[in-house]
Amino acid sequence: MQILQPRLTEARRAGLLAAVAVYPLSRLAGTLSRPTLDRALLSGTTMAIAFQAAAATTAALRTGVGLGAPTPRAQALRTAAAAAALTAGAAVVAIRTRRDARETASTGARLPLSQAITGSAAELTVVAAGASTLVALGDSILMGLPEPLRTKHPAVRGVAVVVVGAALGAAARHPRQLAHLTLPPTDSTVDVGPRFQTGASLPVALGRSAVVAAAAITVLALDRGAAEALARALTGEPHPGTVAVLAGHGVIAGGFMVAGSAGFGFYSSRVAVQERVLEAAYAAVPSRPGVTGGADSAYDFADLGREGRRFVSQAHTADELIAVLATAATDPVRAWIPLDELTGDAERDAVALVAEIERLGGFAKSTIVLAAPVGDGYVSYVHTETVEMLTCGDCTTIAVPYAAVPSAVAMPRRGRAAAAYAVYARAVAARARELNPNARLFTFGESLGSIIALDAFGPDITAELTRLGFSGGLYCGVPAYSHTDRALRPSHPSTREQRGLQYATGRDQALTVAPGHLNVTHPTDPVALADVSTLVRHGVDYWGRPFGVHIPLVSFLVHLFDVKNAMNLRPGEFTPSLGHDYRYDTAAAVARAYDLPFHQEAVVEAALRERELAWSVRRLLSRRIGDARDSAIAKLQSWGVDPATLSTRFRIPERALPSWLGGTEPVEEWVGVVPVDESVTEAPKA
Repeated sequence: MQILQPRLTEARRAGLLAAVAVYPLSRLAGTLSRPTLDRALLSGTTMAIAFQAAAATTAALRTGVGLGAPTPRAQALRTAAAAAALTAGAAVVAIRTRRDARETASTGARLPLSQAITGSAAELTVVAAGASTLVALGDSILMGLPEPLRTKHPAVRGVAVVVVGAALGAAARHPRQLAHLTLPPTDSTVDVGPRFQTGASLPVALGRSAVVAAAAITVLALDRGAAEALARALTGEPHPGTVAVLAGHGVIAGGFMVAGSAGFGFYSSRVAVQERVLEAAYAAVPSRPGVTGGADSAYDFADLGREGRRFVSQAHTADELIAVLATAATDPVRAWIPLDELTGDAERDAVALVAEIERLGGFAKSTIVLAAPVGDGYVSYVHTETVEMLTCGDCTTIAVPYAAVPSAVAMPRRGRAAAAYAVYARAVAARARELNPNARLFTFGESLGSIIALDAFGPDITAELTRLGFSGGLYCGVPAYSHTDRALRPSHPSTREQRGLQYATGRDQALTVAPGHLNVTHPTDPVALADVSTLVRHGVDYWGRPFGVHIPLVSFLVHLFDVKNAMNLRPGEFTPSLGHDYRYDTAAAVARAYDLPFHQEAVVEAALRERELAWSVRRLLSRRIGDARDSAIAKLQSWGVDPATLSTRFRIPERALPSWLGGTEPVEEWVGVVPVDESVTEAPKA
């Protein structure tokens, strides 16, 4: 029986060589540690691209210069010569580009994008054409050996290619080569040398990456086969030309774009639907006044959406504040307009917002904060709970959603949301001047919400808000996509203020600022540094100065995964963060920006941590109860049993049945509560 063996063509061997050679560099570490799957995806993607580039280059050179050669060895020699010439030319361009990048970086600037693209393309060509050179040269040498010494077995050739690739990969990690990829530190930048991810053993990590690379290459091969099939169908020729094949690729790409657009829309709708479904796991209708959805509100609690229900349910009561602070306190106010109640006319919506605040008694408070939510409507509970504790409840927090989907999906709406936020700010300020001229007004936004709050007024934000009557504002974790932030972000760490907007890189600096407008953003926050151009050129630090190591594509993927992992956190633990977590910094920043007393700092911080952990635990248990209920009810109904008839039909005592299993609709007895020693305690959701 003959065993089928893979056909390792010259092009495939060149691709394999390139993929193995780039693997070590694909393990470049980022600001944050990457999970196992992320490491495999990054390395596998890099290897797949290197494979395809080298295979395509080799096939093109072999066809272009090797045809007509009198012998296979002559064909290999011609291919090797052409590939070597291409490698040398690309290397010259790549070296010059790296030299220019160093010179430009010494002035604090970056390479022009066009030059960076050229340099990155040249470096990819060096990898692809270099692999083609080595394989073709190896073939020509092998063909020149006596027949007994020649080997054509795929396994032997494959192992030889892997060994050579591994040697090249090891050389790529040599300090001299890494120095070529890294910008030297200047007087104003720190020395950030290349660091590489550690973790799984090399064979295991390489194996995972190889699986990802093989999957990517398979997908590309299927695309190529499908494009050729479409080309044959369109032309009726067994061997269609290049234009026809390109047309086939275009049809496939168009199909994927349409499918992707439809999938994006479906995902957005499913996210919103899921949020509505999960509302049943949150707290019951608030019984106290002063919150939207409560007794004094014009809106029903059930209509507030998931984040709206969370926002109002987590409001402190006066008794809770007294228990924490050991001093007199009042019930704070939280106002929210349901997303479905917004008309799209910001002026009309502002009138409704002001009316709701009035109904709740919000304008009677001494501190009023207009918060800009993130995409799904979330408002930092650490911020709002801090304001409530530091004011002993003498405060109002206002929020108006503009979407009910994750921030990445809501990003296209940020311009319209910022314009609406400006209208709300003017309306709230005007009414506050009429009803309570002594009230102090503030703005707040975190992450995408900070873009909304900042871009609502542009680079003159502090002057504009002061004119309206606002005393200050706090903006945490500002992404690089904010127009206002791009205009005002300092170009050097020593600059701590720009046109009235103060900048702090963390808690320690936040404690030193003056009351007013404050931007607290970690200089290592991947969201604050997001930059697509790292595909082809060195990244920049928070102050816009190019630094560190740059590997085309790899550096971009590293940063992309850093953004993905920027919010890994543990409830109840506030620690200095390298990512997009600002819980450790928020209380201090609120106290300084809003000029609120912070003499009970330890008490407030401890209460914030414990409250977050308690809400998180209770929400987890509430969800688990909900999952169990849904599963049990579905099973009973599949048996034709009405859950409401369990006690009477099967003579099961009521006390023996879980209270949450009494019907097919959410039961308020279990919604938002946690069983503790056969009793229950109220458990709103974090």
